[in-house]
Amino acid sequence: MRVLKDVVVQRAQREELLAISHTAGVLGEEMTLDLIASGKTLALRVHVVESRPVIIDGSVRHRIRLRLVGADSPEFLTSEAVRAEASSSSAEVA
Repeated sequence: MRVLKDVVVQRAQREELLAISHTAGVLGEEMTLDLIASGKTLALRVHVVESRPVIIDGSVRHRIRLRLVGADSPEFLTSEAVRAEASSSSAEVA
């Protein structure tokens, strides 16, 4: 099943991303994060390691910490595409 949700994504650490979403993440859930920027899509496998409610502009949002699956691969971590696309992009989570 594929469920699309818009999130805002920022790089947190070398192997982690932070997503801000309208819905909470499920701890341990694995999913595909499609980053879309400059007309290109980059699909990343991630799993949820933390989900916390936060207030942004007076509304409740959820800060979801995501760990890249396969992040132990040096080529994957240093990929120019991952750094560029994940630095600050809109994304869809499936």
